[in-house]
Amino acid sequence: MKNISSIIKQNIAGKLLNHFIVFCINVLIVRRVGANFSGIYFNELYIMNTIAFVFSFGLDYSAIAWVSRENALYQIIRKKLIQATLFFAFCLIIFVSLFFNQIELYLHQPWFGLCLMGVGNLMMILFQGLLTSIKKFNFQNLVLVITNVIFLFFLYFFAIPNHPHLIAMISLGFGALYFLQGIIFLMQSNYKNQSIGSTINWRSFYKHGFFIMVSSVIYFCFLRVDNFFVAQYCDVFTLSNYVQCGKIGQYFIYFSSIISSTLLPFVSTEKIGSDYKAWMKMIKPYVLLICIAALILIGTGKIIYPLIFGDSFGEMYQLMFILMPGFVGLGLLTLINAIYINNGNIKKIFIGDLLGLCLVLILDWLLIPKYGVYSAAIISSLAYLIVFLFLFFDLKKQFVKNETPEN
Repeated sequence: MKNISSIIKQNIAGKLLNHFIVFCINVLIVRRVGANFSGIYFNELYIMNTIAFVFSFGLDYSAIAWVSRENALYQIIRKKLIQATLFFAFCLIIFVSLFFNQIELYLHQPWFGLCLMGVGNLMMILFQGLLTSIKKFNFQNLVLVITNVIFLFFLYFFAIPNHPHLIAMISLGFGALYFLQGIIFLMQSNYKNQSIGSTINWRSFYKHGFFIMVSSVIYFCFLRVDNFFVAQYCDVFTLSNYVQCGKIGQYFIYFSSIISSTLLPFVSTEKIGSDYKAWMKMIKPYVLLICIAALILIGTGKIIYPLIFGDSFGEMYQLMFILMPGFVGLGLLTLINAIYINNGNIKKIFIGDLLGLCLVLILDWLLIPKYGVYSAAIISSLAYLIVFLFLFFDLKKQFVKNETPEN
């Protein structure tokens, strides 16, 4: 069997390359549509992402947990994931049919592009989880890199500034990208294995996924709800600056989630993580990299943010300086989540995320109308650190013999 450290390194290399391309896509979109619209555009994507998270029902994590322990369940679970995708697409069609006029008035981009992105995003969530359960990491990375590069070239050559249909082109292209990626993962997940006589306790399967889904949605809202307060009480240029700060902060989470998701199948099957000291030693290099990245951004941000995004993004430096401790906390939090998830201690993650969300909601509601975007940055940064510490102080208790999920 491949050395786990080698698998992690390969997966990190592929994922980081992909996220660099995604970052370039983000920069190009911002450059094309400008600071007066990019914040609104990404906020609409966040709403659709939240809806896709809800309909995923956490089944990707359930698939990893069950298939990692009993490979014969693979095809049975795959059929359920296909059904979940079709159900989501059906619900979107019904919703759009019933509320078409209201949707057209509210959205700043074509509804069809958002729907394509939503269905594609759900397929990616579900079937990447399935492929992860059989440790098929390199294929996922290859598909994402190739398709994202194609979309990057599309943006560069066809999404020309001041084009009369610029927003529609970007939205429909982005939706098509996600949908294509999702379809490829769905097709590739048709992995042949023996499933004759295999049964699964669907109640336990859904229950496991449900709590992860609720926690994931709360976590996603915890990270994004401040954007909507800023959108309500600040101008569109400040909103765009703040949204881009959050998108940079996502890379601390992405980096950690690569390691966490790579380790999860091994934690489930090979009892990695039963020794606290060994676990801390394993993740120490990644913790160091997160801290170094934060220091580099603090030291160079005043120059590089306007250089990358444009002169309208000069406010990012002060906002990032405030948010950076919280982003580091989120990166470290994501590293330790695999242990909680594997031990079935979703309740602790749920409590932490809910605590953070309530804290942000209450303080944002009280302070942003009076003190503006900088109060949003302070509140979010402190909340991220509080949630990290809440879970970190209980981490040692998680290093016990892993329980096998009920199936």
